[in-house]
Amino acid sequence: MRFVVTGTWINADFWNMILFNSIFFYSMCNEFSQIFQLCQFVMENSQNAPLIQATLETLLRFLNWIPLGYMYETKLISTLIYKVCITTEKRNVPMFWKVSLKCLTEIAGASVSQYEEQHVTLFTLTMMQLKQVMF
Repeated sequence: MRFVVTGTWINADFWNMILFNSIFFYSMCNEFSQIFQLCQFVMENSQNAPLIQATLETLLRFLNWIPLGYMYETKLISTLIYKVCITTEKRNVPMFWKVSLKCLTEIAGASVSQYEEQHVTLFTLTMMQLKQVMF
C-alpha cells in the first residue's frame, strides 16, 4: 500500500514506524512521571550518599529527553541547587557537586523562550550558591 504526501510516495511501513515511535514516546513520557517522582523523593529525603549519587546520574541521563515541564515547573532546579549540589547544614558532600552541576547544565542547555525567566533564575541561584561555597 502506498500513500501520496505532497507528491512523494511513502509506503505503509513508514507510517507504521511513525505511529510506533509516537506511541513509544508517549508511553515513555507517561512512565517517566514515576521515575521522576522517585528521583525527587530520593534527592529530598535520603541520607544515603551512594543512592543519591546513583539517582543524580540516572536523572542526568533522562534530562535530554524528558518533557520540559519536569525541569521548569517542578522543584527539580531548587532541589539540585539547594539540597544536593551545594553545601547545606546537613550535607557537605563534594561528590554530588559534579553530577549536580552537570544536571543543571543540561537543564540550562534546553533553551526555550517560554522558560527564559527560569533560565535567568537558574543561573543566578547557582552562581550565588557557588560563591558561598568558594568564598
